[in-house]
Amino acid sequence: MGKNLLFKDSITKKEYNLLIRELINAIDKGENALKTTLFGTIEPELYASHGTYKEGGHNRCGGLNGKRFTEKRLCKCMYYKNGKYYNPKDCEQCDFQDRFAIIGDYQITDYEVPAYFYGAGIGEIDLIISDGTIQYATELKPFQGNDETLLRMVSEIMTYTAGYPAGQYQKAIAFFEGSTQADEFAKASPEMTELFQKGNITVFCFKKVNEKAYKICKL
Repeated sequence: MGKNLLFKDSITKKEYNLLIRELINAIDKGENALKTTLFGTIEPELYASHGTYKEGGHNRCGGLNGKRFTEKRLCKCMYYKNGKYYNPKDCEQCDFQDRFAIIGDYQITDYEVPAYFYGAGIGEIDLIISDGTIQYATELKPFQGNDETLLRMVSEIMTYTAGYPAGQYQKAIAFFEGSTQADEFAKASPEMTELFQKGNITVFCFKKVNEKAYKICKL
């Protein structure tokens, strides 16, 4: 990879298993090697030098609809719908006002949490999923309009959580049942299974309970 090229942006299907192995090898070599592989540098910029973040500060509906459907809007909708700020009247113009209630042992406690490091191409943690004790920093892919690979998801969440103190977040990815990611997970290669183990990645699946609700299931 060239200097300062993010690993997550270098993924191709042609070299897929080789890139999985490259990430595993970096994990085995330790923190500095992993940082260099993920960021293309051992000293990426700090987000703290560019701004501050108020935990759980998102307090309104984004008005999600089919024409403006994005991963970010989906995450915002699910966080708001299941959070302390929820007001049904605020969601009257949202196409999904009757969807995305979350039931079960896991809940969504925050979304769009900044990565520890800062730079072009470094996004945000999609969702924080919690069982009341562990905070799972989670990369989520929507139920429609995407075909991103598991390697891309894993490398994204490893990039966005790198630098955070040990124990603050458990790294995780999440997808919807019936998605391309769910299909890849069901047929996961030995290399991908090893990456989940070496990277300490938790995998969640959003399973539909009914037309209004989903259950977050740990796989």
